[in-house]
Amino acid sequence: MPAKQKIPSVNTEHIIYFIYRDWHTSILMDAKTVARHSRYLQQEAASQRFVRIGWGDGNYFTGKSKTFGSATKALIASSHSALQVIAYAQPPFTSIPSETRVPIAITDKGMRKLIRYLDKSFALDESGRVIPLRAYVTDAGHFYQASGHYSLFSNCNTWSGRALQAAQLPVRSRLQLTAQSVFEQAKAISKYQQSLGLFAAVKETTNNPVLE
Repeated sequence: MPAKQKIPSVNTEHIIYFIYRDWHTSILMDAKTVARHSRYLQQEAASQRFVRIGWGDGNYFTGKSKTFGSATKALIASSHSALQVIAYAQPPFTSIPSETRVPIAITDKGMRKLIRYLDKSFALDESGRVIPLRAYVTDAGHFYQASGHYSLFSNCNTWSGRALQAAQLPVRSRLQLTAQSVFEQAKAISKYQQSLGLFAAVKETTNNPVLE
């Protein structure tokens, strides 16, 4: 479990949400903050309330092939990886079960480093532009070709763990291969921060149900 002395407890200006569903994890963030600091997510975040980002195998994640064979191939011979970006004009908390998400407080420096990590997760073409991918499923936001090679030991959960590390959170990502293994660490951080009262002021001034 994360060392309490390394968990951010002061100057935590931002709240992010760590989310898991089945085998997958993702991060939900304030869209205005993302638009202000991101180089490649500005268009997605413009005029939105929240942005949710995840990473995975380019074929399975986009829905191009959802067979057991394609899932197995992704773990040993993935051709490319993908980023999923979902923008929300309204708070999405009613559609995300409370037991599958936790709020985490981070500093402004942590937020900037997290967004920098997300920007580096985009693969770029020769002109330095992001590369859109076709979505084969509905209501899944947009997909982009991502940097990094997807495999058994470098999957969506290790990527999410490294994202939390970039946000200056004491999370282990190496060999944290399941959604549950990373989520339990995020949950422990959230619980400790909640005991310090870090989310109380946020709930009073926003529509974010951070204490559910």
